[in-house]
Amino acid sequence: MAHRVAIGNVSILKRERPELYLTSAIPEHRAMADAIAEGALLMSGRHLQQGDQNQSNRPMEVFTNCSTAATSFALFQLLLNGSGVGRDYSDQMMAVDWANDMPNVVAVLDADHPDFQWGRHMSRRDAQHLYADAPGVVWHRVADSREGWGKAIEKIEVAAALNVLDDEEAVTTLVIDFSDVRPQGAPIMGMQGRPSSGPAPLMDAIEKIAKVRGSGMAPWRATLYIDHFLAEPVLVGGARRSARMSTKWWQDADILEFVEVKRPVELLGKSREEVESYLADLTAKGLPKPLSFLWSSNNSVTVDEDFWDRVNGPESDDPLTVKAKAVYDRVMACGYSDGTGEPGFINVDRLTSNDEGFDREAYRNGAFLGSLRYQIDDRTRFYLDTLLECFEAMPYHYIVNPCGEIALSILGGFCVIADVVPVHCDSPEHAIEVARIATRALIRVNLLDSLYNAEVRRTNRIGVGVTGIHEAAWKFFRVGFSDLVNPDFEAFVNAVDARDNVNPRVRAAAFWEWSGELSRAVLSEADSYSGVLGVTAPHTVTTVKPSGSVSKLFGLSEGWHLPALRHYLRWVQYHKNSPMIEEYRAMGYPVRELKSYRDHWIVGFPTEPAIVSMGIGDKLVTAGEATMQEQFRWLKLGEFFLMEGGSVGEYLSCEGSLDTFLDIRGYAFGNQISYTMKFRPDDTDFDTFCDVIRCNQPYVRCVSVMPQENGASYEYLPEEQVSVAEYQAILAAIRRDEASASEDVGLEHLDCSTGACPIVFDGKAKQDL
Repeated sequence: MAHRVAIGNVSILKRERPELYLTSAIPEHRAMADAIAEGALLMSGRHLQQGDQNQSNRPMEVFTNCSTAATSFALFQLLLNGSGVGRDYSDQMMAVDWANDMPNVVAVLDADHPDFQWGRHMSRRDAQHLYADAPGVVWHRVADSREGWGKAIEKIEVAAALNVLDDEEAVTTLVIDFSDVRPQGAPIMGMQGRPSSGPAPLMDAIEKIAKVRGSGMAPWRATLYIDHFLAEPVLVGGARRSARMSTKWWQDADILEFVEVKRPVELLGKSREEVESYLADLTAKGLPKPLSFLWSSNNSVTVDEDFWDRVNGPESDDPLTVKAKAVYDRVMACGYSDGTGEPGFINVDRLTSNDEGFDREAYRNGAFLGSLRYQIDDRTRFYLDTLLECFEAMPYHYIVNPCGEIALSILGGFCVIADVVPVHCDSPEHAIEVARIATRALIRVNLLDSLYNAEVRRTNRIGVGVTGIHEAAWKFFRVGFSDLVNPDFEAFVNAVDARDNVNPRVRAAAFWEWSGELSRAVLSEADSYSGVLGVTAPHTVTTVKPSGSVSKLFGLSEGWHLPALRHYLRWVQYHKNSPMIEEYRAMGYPVRELKSYRDHWIVGFPTEPAIVSMGIGDKLVTAGEATMQEQFRWLKLGEFFLMEGGSVGEYLSCEGSLDTFLDIRGYAFGNQISYTMKFRPDDTDFDTFCDVIRCNQPYVRCVSVMPQENGASYEYLPEEQVSVAEYQAILAAIRRDEASASEDVGLEHLDCSTGACPIVFDGKAKQDL
């Protein structure tokens, strides 16, 4: 696999920079393949799945983790390619009034199609009778491809956008014909032969979209629903999870409605105390919590320094101050009492915002969207120019992707990312060399054709991150979390051998110095290699993604997160007909039938994270044991050193202020640290929760805050905490020699939280491409 992925990545040069390929292909392949094989470099799952000798012929979007979109059809196209998509739903960016201007939309299917169901679908023949000679009727035949599905949504969206502007070409009825789409179960060669979902899921989604017409919803709310409906058929496809980020500006008129848009109807109109009482009563009765609505998206309110100044300032009759305090209070109540942590805050004025190279003329006439594989229609260009004007009028130009690790243009952008795994390296210096290898690999991916060619050429954005960082801190510096958030920088400056110093707080300072060195090495390599390739130096280069998928394969702490638990049962679902259930039961693994998931059973695999067996002892701190203050400190240090390449000397001279540091340096090159801050509601009351957020959130770029779930509201959680004694007892009961089964990894653990396709372990599957 390492050989295949490296061959694919380096092969991009053969097509895009053939002269460089001749001189560098062999050493680049060897370095990348070795790093992957050692587990020192973890390319995202999409690279493991799609990377091979044909990579240069594939669109860049199938290799991107992160993206943004300003249109529903682009968002849908990106979700279909496995990318997590962020979108800004601020009033200023809403150029379509779906509720009032969308035409009548009808999905049809030939009666001879294998998936056609009488009574459920309208046949093409019936539609021809119904709409044969009606004025304003437009027919569109859907091509059997991802691009074909995206084009169908483009037709609907552009018709809605232009109907109000172009009376002569107004579309009254749009008939979307799915007769050419392959039936359910047919193989998709571009997805390793996985079965097609057939046309029905998207036809169902279009039927839901059509119901928005005449609903009276505000444009932002209607668009939010449209995008959620489009995410559903992607999920039904089975190989992808729809991952979205929805943001809205705090000064918008109906921002409070956005704050509560995902609340279950059972909670609407209730005070914080009433919500807590209602949910506590459900838990006491053993009943599940009501599900949130519009579940395909993470929601955040976009704010700035002015917002926090008003929140933290005195009471005032000033309308904006009143609004800021109301937004803050409502967000706090929902995030704490609903048990969701949503919505969050994104400090858009603190994101790395770089408009260098933006040329309005280069983006006009719809030039900012479209690729060799996906060509937009001529009428669409007029709509995209309207969006360009909306973009230019916005008070900010960047938001983040669903997991919050990349700063991207709200008009549309991409980022490709990878993880360095220092604990799998021989030394801290080896990890820095692997980071350089990752940098070159990601920049090569940006040479591919993409949906956002203009923006990729302008920004050349990449994200080199780390995972298993707590294991690395212990392996090389012999420090745990408590030391890491309390480094002694002053003593470090005067220490001779800081890494071997008897004072763990000095060794912690050495860890941060090394983190800054790694960051600066990535920046240096990015600038150098971009010069070799003749492309723009990347606008951002460092990041930390959630890294849940690949980290679990090695039992490592994920990204920048603390280890979740010391010992736990990792539950994996199986259908009742799977022979593996009885095989695992015979071996002694815990097996249980589910009630809420009909015809499914779960098998529990006792799991001990790698860090527990490294001799860390009482230095180990898990996510639920760290205070919110400590975790904010951890984030701030990470932003200063790993994101922006700061040194200990610079930290002392700036007194730890990233703002002061960047004012002096004058350049920010870091993306984000994706981090979900866990807290225990039993240990953190609401007032404390609010105080910690108010005092710390203004000084980090963005962070998710989530109460640690005890599982009482669910039939099972993918990871269930067990004591050491329980872990050892379960382990002792397993008879591994009685069956040949190996421990399985469920999709609950491998589905990338950014919407990536799960990793394919069967190498033979690549032969189907």
